[in-house]
Amino acid sequence: MEYDVVVIGAGPGGYVSAIRSAQRGAKTAVVERKYLGGVCLNIGCIPTKSLLHTAHLYKLAKRGREFGLNIDNLSIDLKELTKRKDKVISLNRGGIERLFKKYSIEFIEGEANIYKPNEVLVNDRKITTKNIIIATGGRPVELSFLRFDKNKIISSTEALNLTELPPRIGIIGAGAIGCEFACIWNSFGSEIHLIEMMPNILPKSDEELTKKLESIFKKEGIKVYTNTKVENAEISNNGIKLNLQGKAEKIIEVDTVLLSIGMRCNSELLQEPLRNALKINKKGGIIVNNKMETGIPGIYAIGDVIDTTWLAHGASAEGIVASTNATGGNKKLDYRVVPSCTFTFPELASVGLTEQDAKEKNIPIKIGKFPFMNSGRAHTIGETEGMVKVIANSETEEIIGVHILGPEAGELIATAGVAMKMEGTIEEVAETIFTHPTLSETIMEACEDFYGLSIHNPK
Repeated sequence: MEYDVVVIGAGPGGYVSAIRSAQRGAKTAVVERKYLGGVCLNIGCIPTKSLLHTAHLYKLAKRGREFGLNIDNLSIDLKELTKRKDKVISLNRGGIERLFKKYSIEFIEGEANIYKPNEVLVNDRKITTKNIIIATGGRPVELSFLRFDKNKIISSTEALNLTELPPRIGIIGAGAIGCEFACIWNSFGSEIHLIEMMPNILPKSDEELTKKLESIFKKEGIKVYTNTKVENAEISNNGIKLNLQGKAEKIIEVDTVLLSIGMRCNSELLQEPLRNALKINKKGGIIVNNKMETGIPGIYAIGDVIDTTWLAHGASAEGIVASTNATGGNKKLDYRVVPSCTFTFPELASVGLTEQDAKEKNIPIKIGKFPFMNSGRAHTIGETEGMVKVIANSETEEIIGVHILGPEAGELIATAGVAMKMEGTIEEVAETIFTHPTLSETIMEACEDFYGLSIHNPK
């Protein structure tokens, strides 16, 4: 059977590509070897946010008296929490299945290999297609002296299914995964050691805000070691000894280690000579242009396998671009306005350039800030840590970056993304009327602060 589009990988990039292809009239099939919904739905974004939500509720409940609540005998039931997490996954997976059925998308389970354009081999079945969209994602990286054993040395996959909470946990790598699990397990009562070889946690985020977040972590009891690497490890029945070198030089003892030091792209399905015809980077990432074209006509690649955003919504956006172009369109992706959020306590969300980025690009900038401590709504919900930071070109006043550390930052950043997509200026946002009392007012106030005119943050 010949298809117009075959998508390999059913994650947030792949299944979105398939649906958009079918919506545009293409006969479409999806090949997936393990998870409908991919890492994001099954062992990534959705399940971690389920755990984070419970951890946040638990954290607030422990402050019950502050909110006028008397809560006795508060405890965590990890087995029930895991059941709820699995139910959320199942409901979302069922939604994708119904969408595939609605758009007559064939779902093929199996391992795909590509030896030549327009042909995919799955379980010895040859599938002919006019276009291929590769959306095979990525996988966690190990250390040479710390290999995943799914018991003491774990990845985020095993972390999601713990039925007993280790008393002492070492987290190597303070990116999004490491920081989010640090918040979950710290809220539940474990002793957390968060180790990062770069100068700051969340190294790709705005430095000013990551330093603030690090101080909040420490205040909450998380032990943070930056500019520090794990030199070696000693594993025994009693636990794991980690030899730290760098800014912190010491040996710490933990019961479990979560490795979250990075990812590698799953591009091995491309076989020779086809693989040799493409540009692939050191992480296995397939190089594409902003139309998601690989350089071989009819073959596109999106999501983690192209080593760009490493974000589910980034993969979905890339999937829409690829599927549109594969079905006769002409679309490009504007990476300038792809937002990100790390769902820590508090959340850290960003869109556009950081202050460091702008300086490296020699862009003249001016900054406006507003602390959540000055937000009436933040006080009503008892979450006043953090701030909003807006960055604009000082000559044109066009907004080029917004960074939010605070409650619901992941929701708030969309407002900034819309403003940037429309090439909005600081003045236009400052003159927009926001509902009171809301957290979103902080964005307006930060833009007013750009002019030194913030009502609730006078200078």
